[in-house]
This record gives sequence, C-alpha cells and structure tokens, in this order.
Amino acid sequence: MDTEGYGRWFHRVRDRLTVLPRRLTLLSLAVMAAVGIESGCLLEQDWIHIERDYRQVAWNQALSIADSVNASLWQMDARLDTITEDSNGDRDPAVVKARMAEAIRLMPDQVAALLAVDDHGRVKFSTTDRFKPGTDVSDLDAFKAAARTHEMALGLPLRIGGEQWLPQARIVHQPGVEDHIGVSMIRLAKFEQLLAAEVREPGDVVAVFEIGGAEILRSPAPKPGSDPYAAGAALAAGLGNAESASAFEISSVDHVSRLSVVMRAGGSPLGVLVAIPTAMLWHSWWPHATGVIVMTIFLLGLLAAFHLAFAAELQRRYEAEATAERIGAQYRLLAEHCSDLLMEVGFDSGFRYVSPATERLLGWTQEEMVGAEPRDYTHPEDLPLTSELIEGLSPESGPQMIRFRHLCKNGSYLWVEASVQLTCRDGIPDGFVAVLRDISDRIEAERLLAESSSELERLATTDALTGVANRRRFDQELEREWGRSARDRIPLSLLMFDIDYFKRYNDSYGHNGGDDALKAVARAAIGTLRRSADLAARWGGEEFAFLLPGTDLTGALLVAEAVRAAVEALEIPHRDAPRGRLTVSVGVVTCYPSLNQAPKNFIAEADANLYMAKRLGRNRVVGPHVAAALAMEFALTSGD
Repeated sequence: MDTEGYGRWFHRVRDRLTVLPRRLTLLSLAVMAAVGIESGCLLEQDWIHIERDYRQVAWNQALSIADSVNASLWQMDARLDTITEDSNGDRDPAVVKARMAEAIRLMPDQVAALLAVDDHGRVKFSTTDRFKPGTDVSDLDAFKAAARTHEMALGLPLRIGGEQWLPQARIVHQPGVEDHIGVSMIRLAKFEQLLAAEVREPGDVVAVFEIGGAEILRSPAPKPGSDPYAAGAALAAGLGNAESASAFEISSVDHVSRLSVVMRAGGSPLGVLVAIPTAMLWHSWWPHATGVIVMTIFLLGLLAAFHLAFAAELQRRYEAEATAERIGAQYRLLAEHCSDLLMEVGFDSGFRYVSPATERLLGWTQEEMVGAEPRDYTHPEDLPLTSELIEGLSPESGPQMIRFRHLCKNGSYLWVEASVQLTCRDGIPDGFVAVLRDISDRIEAERLLAESSSELERLATTDALTGVANRRRFDQELEREWGRSARDRIPLSLLMFDIDYFKRYNDSYGHNGGDDALKAVARAAIGTLRRSADLAARWGGEEFAFLLPGTDLTGALLVAEAVRAAVEALEIPHRDAPRGRLTVSVGVVTCYPSLNQAPKNFIAEADANLYMAKRLGRNRVVGPHVAAALAMEFALTSGD
C-alpha cells in the first residue's frame, strides 16, 4: 500500500474539513446516520414481507397435500366399512373375497389389496397372492398400531412387485362375528405423483409422515440408508401438539437451510411437511435489497461528496482570493505591453477582455469591444471556418491556428492570424482565449507569389506565338482524358491539321508573315470550338491538334469541317498555292480508349489521316472511313 500517497490524501481531506463550520459537519453526519437507519428498516420490512409470503405459500401447499391425503385415507376407511356392512356376518371366504375384490375394482389406482387379519396376525381373507390366507402379518407396523390403539393406523411402505404399498389398518366390528383387523394396501404411486407435483423449485422438499411414527414419503427421495423413524420423529417433534407449525431449520440430510411448514392431515394420523430453501427467500429479497443498498451507498456517497466538495470550494475560494490580485496584476502587465492582441471570449457572454493593442491594430477601444459577439467582427466569408474551429476545440487539442479577416473601426478588414485555445471553469468548457497578430503584409506577399506561380504555370503550358496550349499541355491533357474516357467508356476524338504549302508561304512572305498567318489560323480554328473541355494545341511548326473528349466520329468530322471552312474564309493570300489562298488539311480519328492501350497509335492514326488528306489534294477533311476506303482502292490499283 502506498502509505505516503494515503497520508497526502488524508491530510488533504482533513484540511478541507477544517474550513467547514462544525455545525455543518455534525448536520451532515446526522443526515448520513438517518439515511443508514432508514435503509436498515426498509430492508427488515422487505424481509418480513417476503418471509410472510413464502410462509403462506408453503402453508397453502401443505394444506392442499393434507386435504388430498386425508380424503384418500378416509375414502379407504369408508370402503372397509362398506365391505363390513355388505358382508352381514357372512363367514364364507368366497363371499368375503368377492366383496373385497369388488372394492378394489372400484378403486384400482388407489387400492392394491385388501386383507382380513385375526387378532393373532394371521390372514383370514385376501385379494392378493402376496398375502395368502394363513400368512403371518403380525410384524406390520400398521397391524400392531391398530391392535394396540383400536384406531386407524398406518405403517411403513412395502416394496411389492416393483411398486410401493402403504398398509392402512383398523379394527372391524361385525355383529355376531369375531372382531378382526382390516388392512388396506394403498398404492403410493398416486401420492408420489402428488408430492412430485408440489416440488415446484429445485431444493423444495415435500414429505408425508405418521404422527409419532415413521416418515412415509419424501420428494425428492431420501438418501439410501436414512432412518425413516428418526425422520418421522423429528418432523413430529417440530409439530408438537399444534395443528401446524413453521420454522427456519437446517436439514440434517443435506445441510440446507429451509423454511419448513408442518401440518396435521385432518383427523388422520398423518402429517405433511413443505420446506422451501432459505436461498429462495434470499433470491426474492436480494434484488430489492440491492436497490436499497445501492441507493443508500449512493446517497451516503452523495452527501459525503457534497460535504467534501463544499469544503473544497471554500478552500479554493480562500486560496483564490489570496492569489487573485497577484495573478491579475501579472496578467495585466503582460497584456498591456504585448504588441499582439489578446482576447478572452465566453461562449455565452461575448468578449470578456481585450488588451489595449486593439486600439492600435483595429481602432476599437476596449470598452467598445467588451460584451460584443466575435461573429459581428468576423468577415462573413470566414464565419464558417471560424465556427468550425471553435466547435472543434477540446482540452486535449491544445492551441489551434486560424487565419481570418477582422473588422476594423474604419470599416475595412485586417488579415490576422489567431492562436485559439479552449478555457475551462471547474472542468467545464466556458470559452476560449485568442492571441491575434497582424499578417496583412504576409498575406499580400503570398498573393503576389501565388499570382507569379500561376503566371509561370500558364507560360509553361502555352504556346507563346499563338496563345493556344503547347505540346507539353497537350500531352498532359491527352493522358488525363484517355484515362477518364476509358473509365467512363465514352469516345475520344482527335483532329490533326496543318497549313498547306506553309514552307512556300514562309519563303514568299518571310517569317514575320508566317507568324502572322499562324496566329490568324489559330484564332479562326479556336473560334469553331464550343465546349470548355475541348483543347486546342500547337503540335509543332504549322501543325495543330484539337482534343475533343466525349465527341463521336460524326461530331469530330463536323468540327474538322468547320475548322477547314473557317481558315478558308479568312482568304489570306498565298501566291505559291494552287488555290491562291491559305488553306488547311485535317485528319480525324475517334476511338474508345482502353487502360490497357497507350495513346500513341491514336495519334499516329490521326497523323496518317492528315497526310492522306494532303495526298488527296489538300484543303479537305479525311476520317477513318475515308482513309480505309482509299487505302483499299490504292491496294487494288497497285495489284492491277
């Protein structure tokens, strides 16, 4: 155990308690004691109610069993009386046996056999071969008890032919005939079923015993070797002279504590036991008791926590008051001499504090800003960014950096960089602090750098003479559109065209004239494009390329013809051309790109169609179908 840490905790708690008034401490202890006593009373009342309910359940079960057993026994006794009256003193064994057999036939599931026994214990009449006339049954407990008491008596169950019989004996009086003892062998199967049905939960015990005698039946069955007389005596002792009794006791058989209810079975010499495990009472009592105990612990803990928290708050206030002035003075000193703007903002109170730098940077005085909402001083375009940053603040995230535009008093906006950190009061986030720095010069420098980079990028991908894309830009766009067309499974078309007899034009009009012609042709050709996705590029020298994404062959041929016609319509003189003016020849190709193919064959086919247009006389458009037909015609002509 960390004794040093425990000692520090003890001294900390003691220091907190010493700041509390003594009366408050005594009141808290009194309330805790009252809560504990009330909880104990509730637990005791719950146990009394549950014990009463289970005792009533066991009593009802015992009464039900007693009524069933008593009814069966008196029914057997009444049947003996009926046999006696019907015999009318007849000594004929056949007649008596017939009467007895008829009685068994009427109650086959209850009576196994009937015997008539003389006072010496010899069987006179019997309905079963198990006890033939002359058999000595004087050792039966039921016979001995009936002979001794002249009242109905029961004996220990007998195992006969795979089933148990319960002997029931009584003196039978017949006018003019010598008294004898009638013995009924009652089948116990019905009683066993009755007792088994009453065992409703594991651990329940139900038993039937003879008052002052042995235990007759038990469910579940007792362990082999147990003494039924000892068990019966124990049950009878628990009953005493009362009609019923109940008590908590520990069984000598399985050493389980049970709530036992013992009851006499009416006027019969039997008693009934119903025992419910004490654990069942605990299981019923414990859930509610757990709630009471947990609630008690919670309330006691809450009271203790409140007591300690109140003490901690008092101590914190004492310490805070002692150091507040010192910390405040240091904070004001730093804030007033810092060139950056310091702000404290509350989530529900706006600006709580702004440093004097606000007047120098923004033009606002401290009094004008305190209490205002930060969103009113933020550029509308920056509000989503600042709101997202503030919502994402957490104690673990640390300072967060952000750039935004802050409103100045003159109506302009100043670019600032802010370091923002969450503030908590008593562990609960209640606002944030921010340190703002003027970065307007840095923003301007970054803008100029971005513009320069953009212009350099444009110059690197633009042909300086014609203003269209250069070869580098064309290669980049072709690779990108080739992949996109392959993924989207759309056509891609390419136009390759150059100026007819351009070398002669240069020789005749000079390089300046050639440059002017190239620029004019480029402007006219670009004028035919209607979509922003289409790309016009200078391929090299007097040759140009148009990349048309998503355009099929028909559309590409229309664009190609429009380019040819637009250049021809310029009517630029060309004294060394057959037509006397500047014209272009156009090669067209269309395909559905595949990621498994490179676009070099695509370019080669467009270039081949361009040169086919030149071979056919220039100033024309040649597409794949025309080129294929001409190639076949050329092959046939060559064969001839």
